[in-house]
Amino acid sequence: MKVILRSMDLSFVQSAQIALDAQDIPSVLSSENATGLPTSPSTLALVDDKDFERAVTVLGGLQRTPPKPWWEASWTPRAILLVILMLMVALCGVLIF
Repeated sequence: MKVILRSMDLSFVQSAQIALDAQDIPSVLSSENATGLPTSPSTLALVDDKDFERAVTVLGGLQRTPPKPWWEASWTPRAILLVILMLMVALCGVLIF
C-alpha cells in the first residue's frame, strides 16, 4: 500500500477517493473518523502500488475550492442574526426599565 494523499480536509480526501474509484483505482481511507481532531489527518492509500502514476494523474485534475472570505459571503444569515440580537437587546432594555 502506498499513501497517495494525507490531509486534514476530510471532504477533499473523500473527493479524491471518489475520483479514484471512478477510474477503477482501488484505495483505502484511514483515520476517517478522527479527522476532526487537530493532529489526525485522513490518509488515502492505494491498494496496488502499480496504480500510483495513474492516481497522481487523476488527483492532479482535482481542484480545491478555497472558502470565500467573510466579506464575500452572503449577508442574509448575518443580517437575520443582527436583527435577532437587536430585538433581544431591546427586549432586555424594556424588561429592565
